[in-house]
Amino acid sequence: MSIPNSLTRPSAWIRQASSVAISWRSSTRCVCAALFEGGGESLRMESLLGLGRYQRPNRTRLSVIYTGFLGDNENILFWVSQFLSEALRFCQRNPNDELQAVVMFDEADLYIPANSKPATAEPLQSLLKRARSAGLGMMLATQSPGDLDYKSRDQITSWFIGRVREDTALRKLKAAFQSESGLDPASALPGQTVGEFHLVQEGLVRPMKAQRSLIAAEQVPFDRIEQLAAETRGTDERQLRLFDVR
Repeated sequence: MSIPNSLTRPSAWIRQASSVAISWRSSTRCVCAALFEGGGESLRMESLLGLGRYQRPNRTRLSVIYTGFLGDNENILFWVSQFLSEALRFCQRNPNDELQAVVMFDEADLYIPANSKPATAEPLQSLLKRARSAGLGMMLATQSPGDLDYKSRDQITSWFIGRVREDTALRKLKAAFQSESGLDPASALPGQTVGEFHLVQEGLVRPMKAQRSLIAAEQVPFDRIEQLAAETRGTDERQLRLFDVR
């Protein structure tokens, strides 16, 4: 294969490689920057939790963050990593011995998996260690508890394990819990019904039954979510006024 003379010189290869690298970095910056554009609410924990100047007397703020519109998993993981970094900064700004708020992550095995290290893994591991110093409760929900990073399991003090039937998942749970707590997943978990759990806490295991939620959950179409987002877009104060009781 013939190679153009201009590329046979090392300096030409270096210039071309540098040009490609610069182009890739610029493209990455543009994609990531687009995730933070728009007139939405600022990414600040006090605002999301309704604390400080965002607090309303006798009102508890509930913030739900839907990441489905961010695109592929790479975009989602990048944005969530920024959220986790802000949560860590919140812990540094607000040390507290009492519970201030609870943050829940659905499909948590995506953010802290056992077999890979996405952008969210390190900040989430740090948050699991530091959240209690700021009175911030952490709840990780997953359909695959055995797929969570085993290094982080020591930071989780309470496990609520519902019905699990898959053999692979049961084997992973057996390795994670049986030696410490005596829980035999294969006999205890497959027969559980909706709302039934086994609580594993500090080496002790006990069955429990969850009461029906006071909030009726229903599936909301994407176009309705977009409509609600458009209607509530604006300053923090304007968004908070939407929920005032008149």
